Amino acid sequence: MAAPRRQSKDVSAAGRAPRGGRAGGPERGRSARDDDLDRLWKALADPTRRAILDLLRQRPRTTGELAESFPTSRFAVMKHLAVLTAAGLVVSRRRWRERWNHLNAVPLQQLVERWIRPYEAAWASGLVQLKHRVEGPDRGDGMAKAEIQHGTAEVEMEIAIDAPRERVWRALVAEIGVWWRKDFLSPLARAFRLEPRPGGRLYEDWGHEQGRLWYTVVGIEAPRKLQLAGAFMPDDCGGSYGTSHLTLMLEDNGQSTLLRLSDHIVGGLRADLASDLTAGWQTLFRDALKPHVENSKVT
Repeated sequence: MAAPRRQSKDVSAAGRAPRGGRAGGPERGRSARDDDLDRLWKALADPTRRAILDLLRQRPRTTGELAESFPTSRFAVMKHLAVLTAAGLVVSRRRWRERWNHLNAVPLQQLVERWIRPYEAAWASGLVQLKHRVEGPDRGDGMAKAEIQHGTAEVEMEIAIDAPRERVWRALVAEIGVWWRKDFLSPLARAFRLEPRPGGRLYEDWGHEQGRLWYTVVGIEAPRKLQLAGAFMPDDCGGSYGTSHLTLMLEDNGQSTLLRLSDHIVGGLRADLASDLTAGWQTLFRDALKPHVENSKVT
């Protein structure tokens, strides 16, 4: 499997739209995006909620683990989790009798786009100069080889798409070669194909019976679930190697569809692999699939 990474480091993302808005819609002069930002500011305003996000940034944790990390009651921690979930910053998954909480950093990009990006060009020059002053003279290429350790990594995210589930499913399985970012593929790729059946391939077609296999379909339940398994090689992931088990779930969300992505990785991994994969999946599904579906006139 080739990791979902662009050849450029410039990856962008944005957060999950909430499942429901305020009664009667947004206030006059306000957009739904303004309401989303209000939820984010509210979630980030509390120091306990910020501390919860810091813990989840290290790794997923159960609700019980989080409750034990604070002097407040379990009920109080659960209320904080509810606020973070409403803002899209936390995604919860139940496994057996435990509820695991995962950081979903995608919505933070909304804050970046709204409050930071408009000013970053003006700040960039001064910040670079400050960085050089603090760090001192150049220390060679500055790129130490990442340490590889055997372990696991998990990526969980949710993306709301303003289209019926059947439309999103069709784009996912039948139009993937149209919206999948070309800068994620080898320059040799002539096409990117998905065979939507058990045992089918998700692969780059280079022609002349050559190409690269990304994933194999291990389960498919149209128009609800697509399960994929694939191997990734050190050359694809900056030295990491192992297997990825990717699940894509589509859920009705009123007139829209909620895409739930779960990627579980096992192998020899870099410490920052999960963050790289998160950025890659965000770019593909939020910045490529979502606008492809929403801007299409096909229903």
